[in-house]
Amino acid sequence: MIEIVPNWHPIWVHFPIALLSLATVLFLAGRFAPEPFGPSLTSAARWNLVIGVVLLVPTLLTGYWAYSSVAHDGAGHEAMQRHKLAAWVTAGWFVIGALIAWLDRQRSAGGSALLLLVLIGGAVSVAATGYLGAENVYRHGLGVQRLPEGVMMSRIEEKLDEREAQSATSESGADKPETTTGKPEAEAVPEGHSGHDHEH
Repeated sequence: MIEIVPNWHPIWVHFPIALLSLATVLFLAGRFAPEPFGPSLTSAARWNLVIGVVLLVPTLLTGYWAYSSVAHDGAGHEAMQRHKLAAWVTAGWFVIGALIAWLDRQRSAGGSALLLLVLIGGAVSVAATGYLGAENVYRHGLGVQRLPEGVMMSRIEEKLDEREAQSATSESGADKPETTTGKPEAEAVPEGHSGHDHEH
C-alpha cells in the first residue's frame, strides 16, 4: 500500500470543484451577456461541465479508496458517511446537468432555466460536500499523521492545565469537568475498517 494513498483524493477533488463551479457561473453569464460574449461564454461553460463531470470519476474512486483505508473511530466513520452521501448527491446534480446541457446543445447562448436551476443546486451541493470533507480532516483528523510525540504531549498538558483552571474557578454546585492526573494513555485507533463491525 502506497503511503500517500489517502492523499490522492484531495489532489483530484480540486479539479471538479473548480470546473463545475466555473461552468455554473459561465452558463449564468452566457444567458445574460450581450453578443458576442454570450455564445463564447456558453461554449466555455459546456467544456468546463463536460471535463468536470469526467473528473468526478477519479475523484469519487479515490474518495472511496481513502474512505476504506484511513484509520478512524465511530465519530469519524459517521462523518465520512455524511461526506460520501453528499458527494454522490453532488455528482448526481452535475450528471443530470450535463445531460440537460447536451439536450439543450442547440441553444447558442446561456442555459435553459431548468439547466441553471440544476447547476445552482449542484454548486450548493459542492459547497456542502467540501465543508463536510474539511470536517473529516480538521475536526476528526482523518487521513493525517499524528503530531510529533513531544508536541502532542505538550498540547495535552496545556489542555489539562486549562481544565484544572476552569474547574478551580467554576461556581459551587456546577458540574465540574473531569480532571486527569498524569498523562493519558493514547487511545487505540483501528486501522481502516478492520476493527469495526459496522456495514457499508
